[in-house]
Amino acid sequence: MKKRIFLLLALVLIAPRLWAENQKVTIDINAMTCSLCVISINKALRSTDGVIKAKASLKTHQAEVIVPEGFDNQLLLTAISRTGYSGKIQGVVPAP
Repeated sequence: MKKRIFLLLALVLIAPRLWAENQKVTIDINAMTCSLCVISINKALRSTDGVIKAKASLKTHQAEVIVPEGFDNQLLLTAISRTGYSGKIQGVVPAP
């Protein structure tokens, strides 16, 4: 019984450190001028495998994308370029 409790306690304490953390990628997007632009970019980013969450903003001309740690951010830029827009990674930080 003590062994099981110890094992369970060890798993609870160690497991969260083994989980990969998510990252927030901020992308500057050129030439967004209307709400249809935002919809197109959101759709392209959200359909990219591995993307957890994506939200483009016409006001800031940026998209914020939540992806797993180690994600290839070039895939995000490729998805944006398929919509006819171009993007540039502004920053990558741990997701809140």
